[in-house]
Amino acid sequence: MRAKRARFTFFVLVALFYVWIFLSKASNLTARSPKVSLCVACLKVRVGLPIVEQGPVPDKIDNVFTEIELPGGRLRGFTAAGETYAIDGKNPMDMSGPLRKVLGRAPRGEYGESGKWINHAERSGNIVWGWVHDETGDAPGQGLKSMSIAISKDDGLNWDDIGQIIVGTDSVTHGRVTGEGDCTAVNGEDGYYYAYCWRNTNPAEIVARAPVSDPQPAKWKKFYNGKWDQSGVRGESTGLPKGMGGSASRWTRNGEILLFGGMRGGMGLQFSKDEKTFTDFTPLPEPLMDLDSCTWNRPAPCEIVAYQDLLDAKTGSNQLSDSWFMAYMYLQPNEGFDKRYLVFRRVEVSISDTPVVPQVGILLARWYDGKLKDRWATTAAVPAPRGSTYKSEKQLGYLMTIAEPGKQTVKLEDCVSNWPGHPDHMLDQKYECDAGRYQRLRTAGWVYSKPQEHTVPLYRCYNAGDRSHFVSSESSCENLGKMEHLLGYALSQ
Repeated sequence: MRAKRARFTFFVLVALFYVWIFLSKASNLTARSPKVSLCVACLKVRVGLPIVEQGPVPDKIDNVFTEIELPGGRLRGFTAAGETYAIDGKNPMDMSGPLRKVLGRAPRGEYGESGKWINHAERSGNIVWGWVHDETGDAPGQGLKSMSIAISKDDGLNWDDIGQIIVGTDSVTHGRVTGEGDCTAVNGEDGYYYAYCWRNTNPAEIVARAPVSDPQPAKWKKFYNGKWDQSGVRGESTGLPKGMGGSASRWTRNGEILLFGGMRGGMGLQFSKDEKTFTDFTPLPEPLMDLDSCTWNRPAPCEIVAYQDLLDAKTGSNQLSDSWFMAYMYLQPNEGFDKRYLVFRRVEVSISDTPVVPQVGILLARWYDGKLKDRWATTAAVPAPRGSTYKSEKQLGYLMTIAEPGKQTVKLEDCVSNWPGHPDHMLDQKYECDAGRYQRLRTAGWVYSKPQEHTVPLYRCYNAGDRSHFVSSESSCENLGKMEHLLGYALSQ
C-alpha cells in the first residue's frame, strides 16, 4: 500500500511539474506578445455636457488635474497654481467643494521657490506618490522648470519632498523659460512609471521612466537614442516626433498609452502601441473639441482651454475604462486670468467592427437664464458668471468637430449680441455673426445640410417678447417662439 501511494505521489508531482512548465511558457509568451492593435478608424467618441466645478478664481487652477481614491470610496483631487490644493468629493466628477492648501512653495534659493504644482498623484498601498512640477527663478519672463517626486502618508494632505527626478541640461536664463517639466505620469502596467514632459530648450515632448517598485530619484532614466540609459537629472533626451505631446493616460482596453493635447483645429488624441520606441503613435483624425486660435495675452475675444487631461469616470485615475472625463482650465472669451474655471465633461468611447464616420461628436446643449430671458445653445462651458443663473435646459444633439469629407455640411458659430441690455446668444451659420450686431465667440461645430441616418434637425427660433434667439430640434420651437430657419442636421447619438 505504501509503495502504491509513493508511486501515485510521484506521478502527481511529475504532472504538476509539467503543468508549471506549460504555464510558465504561456506566461512568457503573453508577456512578450504585442499589445492588441487598435482600429483607430473604428473608434466612436461622444463628448458630453461641460460642468464647471471651480471658479472664477485668479489662481489655484493652473495645472493638470489629478485624483486619488480615499479609504471608504471618496475621491481627493489636486489643483495648483504655484501652491497645490486638495478638493474632496463623493465621486470623480464631484470637485466643487472647498480647497485646502497641501503643498507650498520651497524656501528661497531652492528648486520650487517660485512654485510647486502636483501634476499627478498615484496611490501605492498606504502611501501616495506625487509628481511635482517645480519652478525656480521668479523674475519676469524667466523660470527654470524641473520635476521632483514627493510622498504622502496621510492621503495627500501633507507631503515630503524626496528629490528631483527630471532636470534639464540648462539653467536659469534671464528673459527665458528653460528646463524640463509640466510632466504627467502614468503606470504602463509593465513594471514602469512613465513621465511625459515638455522640454523648453529645443522644444519637444520627452519621456523618462522608473520602476513602479521604486520610483525614487536615482531610478529615473530618460529615453535617448533608443535606450533608457540617461539620468533623469541633467541627462540627455530624445524628443518625440513633432506634433506629439500632451497629458498621458493608459487605456485598459488594450494597454495603449494615450496622449491628449493640441492638434490642428482643437484638442485631440494620439495612441501609442509602444511606449518604448515612440515611432508608432496614431492620431485620431478628428479633434475631441473645436478650438479657435487664441492668444494668452488677455483679455482677448477668444477662449482658452489648457492643462487638459483624461481621467476615468469611475475611479478618477488615468487608467481608463471606456467611460472617461476630461478636465481642463477654462477662460471665457474677453476675460483674463483673474477668472479661471475648472471644467469637467464626460467622454464616452466605443469601438465598432468597421470604420466610423464621423468619429467624434460634441454635445450641443441649451441653457436658460430666466432673469436675463436668454436661451443659449452652445458646445462650450457656461460658467454662469456673477449675476446670471444659467441652467442646463435641453440636450439638442451632437455637432461634428470637423466637416465630413464628401458631404454637404454647414459650420455653426456661437455669437452674442453687443447692444445694451440683456444678452441675446445666437447660433448660426458662418459669417452670420459678423453680418449683424453680434460678436463671434467660437466655432461651435459642423452639421449636415441634408438629413442623414441618426440625425436630428436644428432650427433657429426667435422669441419676440424676450428679444431672444434660441435653437430647437422641433419646427414648432416647443411653442417658445417662432421658427426662423433650418440650421442643419446634428448627430442624434
